[in-house]
Amino acid sequence: MLSIGKSGGLLALTGVMSLLMITMGVWQLSRADEKRLLLQEWQQRRDIGLALHEALAMSSPYGYRLKANGVYLSGGDLFLDNQIASGRAGYRLIRPLQTRHGLLAVDTGWWPADPDRRKLPPIPPQNEPVQLSGNLVRPSIPPLSLGEVRFDPGHPLVSSLETEQLAQIWGQQVLPFVLKLGIEQGDWQPVVMGPERHIGYAVQWFAMTLAIWGAAAWWYRRQHEA
Repeated sequence: MLSIGKSGGLLALTGVMSLLMITMGVWQLSRADEKRLLLQEWQQRRDIGLALHEALAMSSPYGYRLKANGVYLSGGDLFLDNQIASGRAGYRLIRPLQTRHGLLAVDTGWWPADPDRRKLPPIPPQNEPVQLSGNLVRPSIPPLSLGEVRFDPGHPLVSSLETEQLAQIWGQQVLPFVLKLGIEQGDWQPVVMGPERHIGYAVQWFAMTLAIWGAAAWWYRRQHEA
């Protein structure tokens, strides 16, 4: 005979688990909508050019093309760590471009990592004025952080392109976006995980909700039959 205590406890547990799983499924659907809008925005903006002062006047200039000229700040090269390309570990070389509005962080491209983590790629200096063209992207900031990591100028690795951190390293005001070069070759998208992946995860959460209710119903039936 099924006791009231066991029945109520199982019902409460099933309800709590269902609420949690449904919440996760709805969140994944919202993330899918965000990624879909971001991809649409990217497709609409990637070929529209802006001047630097126009980009600074916008609240969300990400995705637009930008032409900029200036001189790279001597000794300011940084390596953005944990960057994978075609299954290989490496870095993205970030250089500070001196402009009349402040330093512009420029993502110049991917470099492979040496098996010895103490060795960074040898980068030739660039002291001549440059004219650049690329797309504006959000600064790379990892979702999880282990806390503040002390920067070593002799081994200039960074895990984030947070504006405040770059300003401390470079000693000047840093503009709130990154100029990413090489996008015209099609080697980059603004999202790592597309909306279809989030929809798939949402379906899994909803399926798990149905599964636990099915298991609870089966358990109730067995207890009553006993």
